[in-house]
Amino acid sequence: MEYFLDTFKALQLLQTLGYELFIVTNQSGVGRGYFALENVYVIHKQLQNDMRENKLQPFKDFAICPHSPDDACDCRKPSGKMITDLMTKYHLTAEGSYMVGDKLIDAECGKNAGIQGVLIRATQSKDYPSFKTLLEFATSLKK
Repeated sequence: MEYFLDTFKALQLLQTLGYELFIVTNQSGVGRGYFALENVYVIHKQLQNDMRENKLQPFKDFAICPHSPDDACDCRKPSGKMITDLMTKYHLTAEGSYMVGDKLIDAECGKNAGIQGVLIRATQSKDYPSFKTLLEFATSLKK
C-alpha cells in the first residue's frame, strides 16, 4: 500500500497526544458486488501490520458500512451511526473527538455524531476546519 510521506509521523503524533485511532469507512463496492467484505478485511489487516512496522499502536477498531447508496441503511456516512456506535462501545466522549477525512461526507459524519468534523484536503471549507495534510492537523492539536 502507498501512504503520504507524513502519514506515520502524523499518526505517531496523534498517539503521543493520547488519541485513540479508529477507521470509519463506507465500502459500497461490497454492496454493489464489486468485491467481497473479506477483501476489505485483508486491507485492514495490512493497515494494522503497517502500523506495527512503524512502531505505532494499531487502529483501535474499524467501522465498516458495506452497503450501496441505494440500500438506504442507517450506517452509511454521512450518518453518524458508525461513530456513535464506536463511542458507545469504547465509552468515548464527544469532547476532544474528531472525524478526520478527505471528503465533505466525512466531516458531516462527525457533525452528525456530535463531534468535530475535520477535512484534510487542498481546498478550504467554510463549514469545517480544513488542513492541507494530516500532519498539519495533528500539529495543530499540540498547542
